[in-house]
Amino acid sequence: MEEYQGIILKKISYKESSEIIYLYTQEGLVSVLVHGSMTMKSPYLNLTKVLNVVKVIVSGKNLKVLRDGEVLINYSQLYESLEKYTYLIHMVELVYSFSTHEHNHDKLYSFILKVMKEVKDNENYIPYINMLEVKFLYLLGVNPNLTSCLICDAKDNLVFSVKDGGCYCINHMPDEYYPNNVLLIVRKLYYHDINKQPLFEISINLLPKIRNLIDEYYEYHLNYYSKTRKMLKGLIGY
Repeated sequence: MEEYQGIILKKISYKESSEIIYLYTQEGLVSVLVHGSMTMKSPYLNLTKVLNVVKVIVSGKNLKVLRDGEVLINYSQLYESLEKYTYLIHMVELVYSFSTHEHNHDKLYSFILKVMKEVKDNENYIPYINMLEVKFLYLLGVNPNLTSCLICDAKDNLVFSVKDGGCYCINHMPDEYYPNNVLLIVRKLYYHDINKQPLFEISINLLPKIRNLIDEYYEYHLNYYSKTRKMLKGLIGY
């Protein structure tokens, strides 16, 4: 028997009444078969909901089988806010897509829990999602240079190139770039310590540009674009 605690990132149906849940833990991704979880009499009917933080006791090697489990944190109330729910599904889809990548799972797991709590408790929650996406780039080994010009090392009045993954000064501007005010927000998100202070608010006018920069960066450097992003675009308009 083994015990895991984690966040349910995804689930799929298995045969007629069972499900396989994909649990992100401090050690990485764990898949667990939950027999009969789709039946109304199942004691695990609520346990398998995506976004829930659960504790499970399992047996088996390749495909682990649930023997007992409980919900530690229930995020089902977020289903009432379609926008919040979709943003979180967008986030966990990202984590799931790179869950087999070799990085510090313990650190990421703890950070995800903090972000999910902030999303649940705050109306100004979008910057927390953005922050996780930007910081995750470091763990994936494709973090951008946000502090100095790639050519002359200048540190003032910089703009950002998604393609080159870094900054340029006004003397070396590329043809396509994000302006300095967008770069400054991304830099703050990247270096912000969530343990020390609440996250700052982002101007509503800059949110679309931040969103697009992050999307373009993931697509260009990691060939990644979430399926949920299309639904999110329909909800938030960008």
